[in-house]
Amino acid sequence: MRIIGIVGSHRKNGNSYLILKQVIICSAKEAEIIQLADADINWCNACGLCKDTMKCVFEDDVSVIFNKMEKADAIIISTPRYLPIPSKLMALIERIGALRRYALAANPYLNFPLEGKPFGLILVSAGGGRQAFEALKELAYQIIKCWHMKLITTDSYPYLGVLVKGEEIGEALKDKQAINQAKDLIRKLLS
Repeated sequence: MRIIGIVGSHRKNGNSYLILKQVIICSAKEAEIIQLADADINWCNACGLCKDTMKCVFEDDVSVIFNKMEKADAIIISTPRYLPIPSKLMALIERIGALRRYALAANPYLNFPLEGKPFGLILVSAGGGRQAFEALKELAYQIIKCWHMKLITTDSYPYLGVLVKGEEIGEALKDKQAINQAKDLIRKLLS
């Protein structure tokens, strides 16, 4: 099975990337990690021109990322807690959500390629706690609402995904409990 990891951080090779790399390499044979820090992603301008082709008029990296997501069996997103979600990740959610919305408006019987596809979440936060949980909850809600994917939950708190503690680069790799939870999550995604 093929899994795509998306790192929502604006900081290349930061904690969100390091933990995802650590767990994906151990758990999946066919895996690719996409760092949004490297990606050119514009905000949707709600032009609606994607409705007939399901292709956005912007010539940026969203179509490449979307194509990889279509071909994957599962998606795992690892991101830091910003206020609450990094802007490039929100733009990606919005753009792919717009593709779905406009395409379904043109054809209500369309089978959207991400519909029901399993996804999991890893959220890195310096402090953890309620703010990290709220960001995780918001991220899960947006992906379910906009992409209609299927959230694969964990077997322990916070259930919606894995919360990892880490601020300085590399610090997240010291959170052994979170690493084990993330490995379990990837196994569930691939089963």
